[in-house]
Amino acid sequence: MDPYLEASEIWPGFHQRLAIAIADQLTPRIAPKYYADVNLRTVGETVEIGTTYIAHPDVGVYEKPHAVAPRAHSPTGAALAPPAAPVLRAVLLEDETVLRSVHVYLTGTDVLVTAIEILSPYNKRRSDGLDEYRAKRRRLLHSSSHLIEVDLLRGGERPGPEVLDPPLDSDYVLLVNRQGEDLRRVSEIWPVSLSEPLPTLPVPLVAPDPYVLLDLNDAVHSVYVAAGYSFRIDYARPAPPPELRPAMAAWVKQAVPRGGRTEGA
Repeated sequence: MDPYLEASEIWPGFHQRLAIAIADQLTPRIAPKYYADVNLRTVGETVEIGTTYIAHPDVGVYEKPHAVAPRAHSPTGAALAPPAAPVLRAVLLEDETVLRSVHVYLTGTDVLVTAIEILSPYNKRRSDGLDEYRAKRRRLLHSSSHLIEVDLLRGGERPGPEVLDPPLDSDYVLLVNRQGEDLRRVSEIWPVSLSEPLPTLPVPLVAPDPYVLLDLNDAVHSVYVAAGYSFRIDYARPAPPPELRPAMAAWVKQAVPRGGRTEGA
C-alpha cells in the first residue's frame, strides 16, 4: 500500500475509484444471480477531524464583491442604479462528504447479501461519524447480511471492538464477518502492514453458493494506474499523518522513488 493515498487531497478520489473497481471486479464473478453496486450516502462535515487528518473546510464565508456591477439602462437611455439589498449577510456553507460502500444484491429481489464497507476518515472520527458508523455496523451484524470491512487508513479509531481489544499492531485492518444460522458473528481479521500486499478476501454469498474472491491488490493497482497517482503524488514530501511506525518509515524511505516522483512523471 501507499500511505500517500491517505492525503486529504487524494483520498476522496481514491475512495470513489476503489469502490467502483471493487464492484466492477465482483459483478462478472457473481452474475447473473447476484450483482454488485456502489452505494452512496452524503453526510455533513461539521467538525475538524483533528491532528490525524486535514479536513476539508467546514464553513465557507463569502464577502460582498468590491467590483462595481455594470449599470442597467432604461429604455430612454438614462442610467439606473441596481436596487440595493435591504440586508447583507455572510453565507455559511456546510461542507459535505460522500461515503461509498459496495453492496452485493440478489438479482430480481434486490435483497442485500453482503455489505463491503470501505472506511473513510469520517467513519473513524471521534464524533458523529464514528458513532454513526458503529450504529450502522451493529444493524448489519444483527441482520441476515454478511459484512466486509476494508480499513485502509492508519489514523482514527477503528470501529470494531474485535479489532480494538486487544489492539492490533498493524497499519490496516480487513475483516470478513459471515452471517450464520445462530446468533454468533465471528470476524475473520487480516492485519496488514504497509510493506505487505493486501490479501485476497472471500466474499460470502447466500448458502449453499460458495464465496467468490476479491483481489484487493488488483483493485488498488488498477485505481493507482488509472488515476495517474504515480505522477500526481509528490513523494519528496513527507507522508501524510499520522506518523509512520519506525519500521514502516524505514520501508517507505526505501520504497519512495528518488526525485520525489515515479518514473514517467
